[in-house]
Order: sequence, then C-alpha cells, then structure tokens
Amino acid sequence: MSPFQNSLQSNTKSQRFDSVQSSIHRECRSFLKSTESPSDGNYYQSAVSLAQRSFSTESNANPPSQFFPKWWPRDATSVQNYIAFSDHIAHVIVPNVTYSSSGEDSKIVQLNCEDVIQWVLKAAKNRSNDSHVELLHKQQNNITEIDNRRYRIEQEWMEGESVSTPTCILDPAYRHNPSFLPPPRHKNHESHNVPDLIPIELLALGSVWHLPLSATSSTIDRFDPSHGIKPSRLTVGDWNKTVHSGDYFRVHFDPRRFVETHRWNWGCSIGEDVALDVDGAKPGVIVARDDDAGYIIIDKPPHVPVHARVDNLLENVASSVGRMLWMERKEALDVATDMDSSTKQKPPTSRATTESNRKQKTEQLVYVATPQRLDQNTSGLLVVATKKSFAAYFAKLLRMKTNDQLYNCRNEDKEDKTAFKSSTSCGIHKKYRCLVCIMQSPRPMIDEVETLKKYAREGSVIRHYLEPSIKAPKSFYPAIPEGVERPEYVLCSFLQSSSPVIFSPKAWAECLLRIATVINVCTVVGNRPSDKLANALWGEFGKPNECIGVAEVEVELLTGRTHQIRGQFAALGCPLVGDVQYGGAIPSTSAIRKEKRVGRAGSFLVSESLALQCSALEFLDPFSKPDSDTRYDTPRRSYEWNSFRLQHAFWTPFLKQYEAETSKLSPLEATLSLAEEARVCKRSEQLLIRSGDSTLPPRVSLSRGSNKYVVIRANNDSLECDELLFVKSASPEECGGLYHANVAEELLRQLNDLGFTASVVGGGRIDYMKTDDLSHAHVYGFSYAFGKGNHEMVASIIETNSDTVATFDNSDGIY
Repeated sequence: MSPFQNSLQSNTKSQRFDSVQSSIHRECRSFLKSTESPSDGNYYQSAVSLAQRSFSTESNANPPSQFFPKWWPRDATSVQNYIAFSDHIAHVIVPNVTYSSSGEDSKIVQLNCEDVIQWVLKAAKNRSNDSHVELLHKQQNNITEIDNRRYRIEQEWMEGESVSTPTCILDPAYRHNPSFLPPPRHKNHESHNVPDLIPIELLALGSVWHLPLSATSSTIDRFDPSHGIKPSRLTVGDWNKTVHSGDYFRVHFDPRRFVETHRWNWGCSIGEDVALDVDGAKPGVIVARDDDAGYIIIDKPPHVPVHARVDNLLENVASSVGRMLWMERKEALDVATDMDSSTKQKPPTSRATTESNRKQKTEQLVYVATPQRLDQNTSGLLVVATKKSFAAYFAKLLRMKTNDQLYNCRNEDKEDKTAFKSSTSCGIHKKYRCLVCIMQSPRPMIDEVETLKKYAREGSVIRHYLEPSIKAPKSFYPAIPEGVERPEYVLCSFLQSSSPVIFSPKAWAECLLRIATVINVCTVVGNRPSDKLANALWGEFGKPNECIGVAEVEVELLTGRTHQIRGQFAALGCPLVGDVQYGGAIPSTSAIRKEKRVGRAGSFLVSESLALQCSALEFLDPFSKPDSDTRYDTPRRSYEWNSFRLQHAFWTPFLKQYEAETSKLSPLEATLSLAEEARVCKRSEQLLIRSGDSTLPPRVSLSRGSNKYVVIRANNDSLECDELLFVKSASPEECGGLYHANVAEELLRQLNDLGFTASVVGGGRIDYMKTDDLSHAHVYGFSYAFGKGNHEMVASIIETNSDTVATFDNSDGIY
C-alpha cells in the first residue's frame, strides 16, 4: 500500500487532487507573504504533485546497495515517485522503510531525520547520472574533519539546552556560529552541484522543513492550508527524530548564504576596532545602545538580510545580534558559576528564592525583534529591539507616523498649510541617502537634474499608489487606474486562480516622500573618471547602457511601504544605482556574470550593490514607567528626541575620487559642467535679434578629429521659409570652451542676428577625417546638456550638404 493510501481511505485519487488544487492558490499567497521568496509559491505545488505520483507506488524491496541506505528505492521510476527536485530544493515523501534480500525476511528500518537528509544530499549529487550511481565522497576523505564539525554544532546546541528551562528557552537561531560552516564555493554552471554541508549543518542553518503524515487525520488533506497546517522548521535537536513512511520533507540542500554577515563584529561599536588597534579586528556596527530602554541602533551593512530566510536561519541581522547577546549572557553565567564554586555554598531552596530566580531567568531571556525593516541590499541605520516593551513602542510610532503623514498631506492638498506644522503625533522621522540613475532621454541631463532640484526647493510631496500585489518588483502609479473594480481587472494572475481577484481603490496604498536635497551630480560615461566611477558602482558589466549620470539625493520618507523609495524613483524615471528589479542595474543572468558568482547568493550580490542608505533617524525617547499590573515596564513617549545620523555611505569614497580626478582632466576629456552649460544656454536664449549680414552660415561645419557636435533648429516666420537644421562640430580651441554649449554659442548668435529663432535639439560627437581622396564623418554619442541627437538625420544632413560620406551609431551609452 502506498504511504499516502492510509491517509486517504475516504477520498478517491481524483477527489483528493481536486481538493488540493483548489487550495494551492490560497497557500501560495499566504506562504509567499511569510517567506518573501519569489519561488516559494511552488513548494506546495511540488509537494502535492509528488504526493499524487506516489499513489500507485508499492514498497520497494530491492537488495541494499553499497552507496545508499537499505531502504533506498533503486528503480528510476520509484525514485521519481518519492523525491522531486526544484533547483536548490528537494521535496521528499519518505517511502516504505521495509526491505528484503535473498534468503531473508522483510525487515523494518528505523529512520531519523538525519537519514532522510543524507539520502537527499546523495540523490542531489547524483541526479545527473543516468547510469550506475557513483557518489562524490569528498566528505569521507577527511572523517576527522567531519566529526569535528559535527561535534562543534552538537556542543553549541547543548550549551543552549543547558541554560534553557520551561520558562526560559534560548532561540535556536542564536546558538550556532555560521562563520564556522563551509563557505559557498564557486559554481561551474551545473545546477546539480551541492555544497559540502553535512546534514547536521543544514539543520543548524534551518534549511530543513518537515510535515508528518500524522499531522492530520485520515480524512483531512494535510496540504490544504485552510486547515492551518504548515511544515515546521527542524533544528539540531531534531536530528535523531524518528520519521515514518509518508512524512513530507522539504530540504534546501543548496541554501542561500550571506557570508557578508561574518565580516562584522555585531557586539562592537563603530570605530571601536580602530581604537583597540588589533590586527584583523572586525569592524563594529553599533551606533548606539540602551539596555535599559531595550534597543540597539546599528549601521546595517549591505547584502545582509534583516530577518531569517526560508532556507537560512542564522546569517541575518536579528540572529547575529541575538547571538552576540547570548555570548554576553553566557560569559555572565560562567562568571556567576565560578563565583558559586569558589564560595562552595549550596543555592537556597526556599520558595521565595525560587520565584526570584525564575523571574531573573525570564528577564535574562535573549529577545531580539526588528520593528524596522530594510531590504537585504539596503544599508544604514536600523533599530533592533532587545525588549518586548520597546518593540511594541517603536512599532506603534511607525503606525502613527504613517497615519499622521497621510492625514497631513491630504490637508496640505486642501491648502490647510497649518495642519502639517502643528501636528505633534508623529514621533519618528527617517531620511535616506541614495544614488539615482540619470537615464539618456530626449531631454537634456541638465533638465533631469533640475527636475529633482525643483522637488527639493519647493518641498513638494511626491505621491504614488502601490498596486496591491505580492509580486516583486512592485508597481507604483501616479494615480489609481480607472476601472480597478471591474471583474476583468484581475491581479496576481500568475496564481491562475479560478475566481477573479478584485481590489477596490482602498487597497491601493498611498506612498509619500520628499526630496530633501540633491547633493552631487556625476557623469558615468565619457572619460576615465566617469568610467572608473561606473566600474566602482556597478562592476564591469552591471551599468545599464541608458545610464549617463548619477545624482546623490537625500529623501525624507513619509510613509513606509515595501520597496517605496526604489519604486517611486523608478516611476520617476530615475531608478536607484544597483537596483536590478527596477532597472538600475543589468540582471545577473548573463553568462559572464555566472562565471563570477559564488554560491546561489552570488547571483544576487554581484549586481545589487544597492545605493540606498538610511542616513538619519530620530524618534521620541521612551520614558519607562513601572507598572505593577504588567510583566514589563510600559514605555511612554517623552519629549526628548534621540537623533542619529551617518555622514558617509559606501559610495562616498567613489564620489570623492571622481571629484578629485575630474579636476585634473584635459580639455578634450571634459564632459559636463552644469553651471557652465546652464550659463551658456541661458545667455544664448537671451540674445537680442539684431540686424546684420543676411548670409546664412553653412548648414554643415565640421572640424577634423573627434569633436563634440550640436544640431540646431532655426525658424523665421517673416521669411516664410521652411525649418532649417544646422550641424556643427568644433574643438575646444575653436569654440573657446569644453562643452556642447560652447560649440553652439557662436552659431546661435549668428542665427539670432539674422532674425531666426534658434535652439539646440541634440548633440553628440563626430569623428571627422578628410584626405585628398576621402572625406568621412562618423556620428555617435550624446550631449549631457542637450540630449542625444538624431544621428541618422545628422548623417543625412552631412551627406546632402557636402561631399562627405557619413555613418552613424545610435547605440546608447556611447559618449
């Protein structure tokens, strides 16, 4: 009988399948929200599919193999009925665990969780082999090393168990030090490679999930989330837990690793490693710490998640801080134990003392919460609560902040300017520093930057509406689309729901932010400093071709929505530097990038050095008032503000180096001076029309060599002539300046003298070569001040008005 037939006696095969299919969509939504992984929605689908295949599978009775456990189903068809692979995940239905060999009766094998995980690792390493299996026994080459790794994890677990009581339990996430685990190794593009992790290390990482067959009665489908049943994460303490046929396991045998976590000392203040003057000391992350109030302010490094992931429990901010607190608690306990041993006094056993110790033990419970969240690749100030009371207090501040800002901004729309200034209910303020991409467009770069500066000068609120969807990237709209309540307007279509998913306008979250200031503007193409800056920000292959510059912007976040800053700037056409999801970097799916990836986490880290930092944070200090009716002190808002600010981001040294190197550029390498080009353009617009020589300047004027060019449109209504287009290129020596505006200045003056209304409509660069036998011009590039010219049209103008052969290149990102 199949492992699943015992639990499905009252259901036929088709009935159960239909029941499961009807619940998959609900489970996908709830599970995706809890795990925040784009592929998590397939977990239950894979489990159900695997369970469906196992209906007709009988117990396998092959003789034992020297490579696999005795209960391993050797037949290829049987294997597929018990295990299914999905990239880095293995879904397992434990088969019947009886076997028989020649001349022997069937025997029952008692399995534990470690047996199942070991089976999965062996199967994962050999799933690409069609013939006889040969295992990669690298682990067996050094049995002593494997034993040492296992012993260390067991000791870490037992230390946690020794201080845990029914009223005081040390979280498994704080017991193990992941820096001792084998690091992720380089991949060679084969998805079947498996890290050299042993089963107990996967348990320590929290990469194994279990759903027993006995989780529900025989008449209830355990894969139906409406019954409130989900797999549970296994820990090291479950390694020898007995499993039974029909149990479901989900093993992330190639978990994402966040090794950046190991580079930092989570118990050290910033700069303290320098003061200690210890070689190899890890830099600290703590900005401020208040154990009485119950919070720690850290400068969160990029590439480190804030909370646990579905396949990695240890390598994140919360676990790292909790482990640091546990080490401090452990040291205090060791000191207390030594003192008790030296006095040789028996501990008191009175009831009053026992109650006192129990209360003290409860107070020493390692508690860590992250009421404030930052994306994995976002850096900056992060609040970590070390007391439940402060976690509740800070979460309340965040809720009140969002409601207060929405109310005030709506009052501002009604021209009630006093409402925002007089409000005092907002007890927290946050600012973010970011680098945004200036994309190549028909508009000049100078206009794009001016738009951002205008937002900052006027202090206007930038408003978007967030589409109610669990998908990433998120969609942000300047206004709620019309007709969102129509049945045909269906969101989350990827779930293939049988019924429409309709959201009312109230479900669209309002997103508000202000641009406080535009700090720096830099180019990223056109000369050596620009290329060097681009390489520092994106790496060798990460910069989008359309990006021609970056601007450093400081933003005041008024509401806190998922991906709000990233999504709103992308909606403005200025995605954040390094943001693959929203267009600020090239995705890491190219073959060149895969060669450089390290582990699965490498596919995220190579291209996503996200230029976003929480740079300023202030909140009202909680005044703790003892309350005899509650277990914890009740924090109440005081009138004292706690303010924290970071002066530098990881990209700050890159911008300083760019500024120093551009000051030493030769005239031919100069690309942009916003002040100079704005001055020249403004002066050209203010030229008065004067009488003068009626002879038109040449339609095409080219200088030999590689020089900047402009194309100018001229009109004269009094002459009733058609629109005229002029093309001019000139060297810095000829036009008296370094920029496109200098090239255009003299021609604009001549046309204005003739009564024409003239304006520059684009620019770029022309490589012009002229000999006795050949005259050739190649048109390409763009102008930071005037945008990209129509190179095809310019080439046609050159050939029409001269004997020069012209070619062009309209590729983006060429200066």
